[in-house]
Amino acid sequence: MIINLRVWLKIPDAEAATVKNTLLRRMGYQGIVRDVKRERLLSIEADDVSDPDSLIKQLTRELVNENKESFAVSVDSLELSNGCVPVKVSLWIEDGEAISIRDRLVKRLGLKMIRSVERANIWKLYIDGDDPEAVARRIAEELLVNPNKDRYEIIKLS
Repeated sequence: MIINLRVWLKIPDAEAATVKNTLLRRMGYQGIVRDVKRERLLSIEADDVSDPDSLIKQLTRELVNENKESFAVSVDSLELSNGCVPVKVSLWIEDGEAISIRDRLVKRLGLKMIRSVERANIWKLYIDGDDPEAVARRIAEELLVNPNKDRYEIIKLS
């Protein structure tokens, strides 16, 4: 099973605000981009367990600081709200932080059922216009992705 843990800040996100300001003030997306939000995504692959709710509770307790972060969890799917174009940006090179998270879960918490952890950012772009997906692709390639280390995917919403 794949547990998708989405985490976002309760307070204003300075990185998302900087991306929005850059798009509007320096890159000419005024009247096209309404808003930009960012979420951290942890996709945790685990063997099937008898009590997935207990595992999810342990994972969120370890990986989310509930004083400053909100979160949502979905199993074997990625559930995002409509109204935005989600762009998933992740590393195509080895992700040391994801490996460290996996090791911490397995070795420190004893969660032997954890197989792998993948980490990504989901940029939620709120775009007006005829072809929001094309605009999101252009924004990803011009600003959100470093082609030397990152890959991106436009997530299709159902």
